[in-house]
Amino acid sequence: MWSRIKNAVEEDKLGDSAKVATARPNSLARKSNGKIICVYTYDWTDEKDIKRIREELRKLGITNKIPYKADEDTLSGKYRIKGHKGISKYYE
Repeated sequence: MWSRIKNAVEEDKLGDSAKVATARPNSLARKSNGKIICVYTYDWTDEKDIKRIREELRKLGITNKIPYKADEDTLSGKYRIKGHKGISKYYE
């Protein structure tokens, strides 16, 4: 999946950047064997752009629900595993 997303970013189909978690253990991960991929957008309040990017991710084969969390929430330490609720701005 990472190579598909990387290519889509390079083809300007998604946001301007993306990253994938490393193999390093992460105490904030919900699943120890799962790795998260983050696709960044220019503005979390632009719902139209976020839906467009979500649709592109669907075309790449992602079928599960996709949460959208703003950087400000990450930077302030908000994580579901820590007990925070309602962090996702969009979840479809």
